[in-house]
Amino acid sequence: MRQEQKNLSNKEIASILRNIAAVYLLTNANRFKIIAYDNAADTVGQLTRELKDIWQEDKLFNIPGIGKTIGSNLDELFKTGKSEHFKGIMKKIPSTVFILMNLPTIGPKKAYKLVQALKLLNPKTVIKDLQKAAEQNHVAKLETFGEKSQKDILEAIKLYEKRSSKSDRMPLPYAYALAREISNYLEKFPGVNRIHTLGSLRRMVSTIGDVDIAVQVESHKVHKVKSLEKEIVNYFLKFPKIISVVNTGDKKASVIVSPNIRVDLRVQGEKSYGAMLQYFTGSKMHNIRLREYGIKKGLSLNEYGIKSISNFQLPTSIEIPNPKSKLFEFKEEKELYNFLGLQYIPPEIREGTNEIDLAEKNKIPNLVEIKDIKGDLHIHSSYDLKPSHDFGENSYQEILEKAEQLKYEYVGFTDHNTKISGQTEKEILDIMKLRYKDIRKINSKVKNFIGLEIDIMPHGKLALPEKAIDYVDFLIVSVHSVFNMDMKSMTQRVLSALSYPKVKILAHPTGRLLGSREGFELDWAKIFEFCSKKNIAIEINSLPKRLDLPDSLVREALQYKVKFAINTDAHANSHMDGMFYGVSVARRGWCTKNDIINTLSISDFRKWINR
Repeated sequence: MRQEQKNLSNKEIASILRNIAAVYLLTNANRFKIIAYDNAADTVGQLTRELKDIWQEDKLFNIPGIGKTIGSNLDELFKTGKSEHFKGIMKKIPSTVFILMNLPTIGPKKAYKLVQALKLLNPKTVIKDLQKAAEQNHVAKLETFGEKSQKDILEAIKLYEKRSSKSDRMPLPYAYALAREISNYLEKFPGVNRIHTLGSLRRMVSTIGDVDIAVQVESHKVHKVKSLEKEIVNYFLKFPKIISVVNTGDKKASVIVSPNIRVDLRVQGEKSYGAMLQYFTGSKMHNIRLREYGIKKGLSLNEYGIKSISNFQLPTSIEIPNPKSKLFEFKEEKELYNFLGLQYIPPEIREGTNEIDLAEKNKIPNLVEIKDIKGDLHIHSSYDLKPSHDFGENSYQEILEKAEQLKYEYVGFTDHNTKISGQTEKEILDIMKLRYKDIRKINSKVKNFIGLEIDIMPHGKLALPEKAIDYVDFLIVSVHSVFNMDMKSMTQRVLSALSYPKVKILAHPTGRLLGSREGFELDWAKIFEFCSKKNIAIEINSLPKRLDLPDSLVREALQYKVKFAINTDAHANSHMDGMFYGVSVARRGWCTKNDIINTLSISDFRKWINR
């Protein structure tokens, strides 16, 4: 294990890497250096765990895009809080260039020109100085700029100021809900055939920056596709929540919608829709490796399809509409992957790891799907057992009715444990005994299991008298306080709790709250080994603010043959609809239905819980 000297967030590290890529671009360095740092910045920016935690586990070089040079300098950065190499490179251009690059639509070259021409050299006032220059018409007079660029810069500054007070990235479910709202709006327009999200949202990354949406024009409208594409763009620009339009064209548009979220739309005809969908879903590293794979076969990939750049033998199993064409177009993504001799790769696992190698060998697993889920094992009710934390909103009966609507076979009632302060052990036991009897009286088509979510105390004991365990079928344990313990102490704390009888699930294992609290770190190898050996499932929590265990740790846990429980941690019946998000985390972690305990039938689950 390593000792870090400075905590740097993924956002800060990605910014450093992106700034270095900008310096290399502006100093005409080798283009492969520019690409390497730019790709590394993208990768770090989308990680679902903090890079420093991965570094501390000596797994920095396992991350796609982190090579020997970048990795060694990041190692120095974590150890000492600075990198002499990074520092030396960034001194080559004024620091104000990096600040201006934070403005929407302003890249390194434009930022550098503005800094040089207007002498914008004060980092503390550079944004205000640029705004003043634009308002005084100085920007429009610069070569290659003009009045439109000046107006765009003023708009960019306004957007920057609005967005600077908000988080750059939003939890996946919020972005997904916005995309669904826009999609519902677009579906009303005649001629819209299909709609997909793109980018990190389609890959179901835990936090999202911009929302990207693709629209396919109806096939029977082919004779007037171009005019229809423009009509759809114009309709999109009337979406009620739009605050401002960033740019627009015949087939695409970028807007800012309330509350200050960028949305990009792309419209395309049926023939090449599959190619476009693949190209803009990414990730960048996946696409780079897919292009490299194609080049080895004499093929060049772009957003419109695939071109042959040498003698290429067409796959006999693939039907190509016009095999003599220089461009092979694809209506569906699966056709494109199959054309390359690859098994279809689901969007969630297109992260540039080993998915292409496995697809070539037809070894991509059948990932778990929402239809595989047979029950939800982490649900809070309104039952008054004087809980240590908040109540749920619904009664046990109402929860069972909701579960029946979701076609579940079973649920787990897992209210928070009875608070231990101010109550005697006998009072707690009486409450638990009464709850047990009350639940056992309930008749329902959906079966229930009596559970409890119990706090893990700082010393590793559970916040419940041991005799009370007699009144549950299973226990969920979780950390709800004292998050600042060192890794060794926190690991021992959790392992101690997992050793109690009837503990079957470790809930929201990192304790993270997306956008507000970084998770605590555990010795994951020890946790995974223990859970695998003791038949304890690790939770994938579907709550929008959690999405915990992170997908990278899910995939790591699979190597230890760990089982998972995908739960909603519902505190209201409406939360039970969020199971979809936990499934997306499981899919990104490469889980099949066999890795998830709540895909088991009621009889098999009962056997599992009684092991």
